[in-house]
Amino acid sequence: MSDRPKGVVVYRSPKNPIADEAKKHQRQLQQQRQERATARAARPVPNYLCYPEAFRGYDPKTGRWKSGSRRVPKCHVCEGNLQPMENHKCPGFTPKYETWSEERHQRWLERVEMIRDAKRNGMFFSEDEDDLSGYEDEPENDWCDEDDGDPMWE
Repeated sequence: MSDRPKGVVVYRSPKNPIADEAKKHQRQLQQQRQERATARAARPVPNYLCYPEAFRGYDPKTGRWKSGSRRVPKCHVCEGNLQPMENHKCPGFTPKYETWSEERHQRWLERVEMIRDAKRNGMFFSEDEDDLSGYEDEPENDWCDEDDGDPMWE
């Protein structure tokens, strides 16, 4: 520290209530701006802004496509619909088809073999229908060969 004497206050301006109010108002405005910014950052971005290529012809003001009606695009990962004004939270890949157990695969192979055997034996039926073995169709008379006495054919 130096041995120099410190300065002496010669003049102090009087308190200005208008300046104090202005500073208080500025602090409030800055706090409101920060709150709006955090709210904007927390609000999800709509799909038409996130995926501009998928929504190329979409008009957000009218909510319609410029080129007439069009289907809503789908997510390439989970194949869920991308609604224009919503934010898509992709759950990730979801398989389209269930995976078969070995037991189910064996049952399927047995069923295929049963159908092949039935086709080889001339029996065509499904498991839902009754067993039609032994059913014989009645012979049909050929109606074109009979003479009905119609003068047109004589």
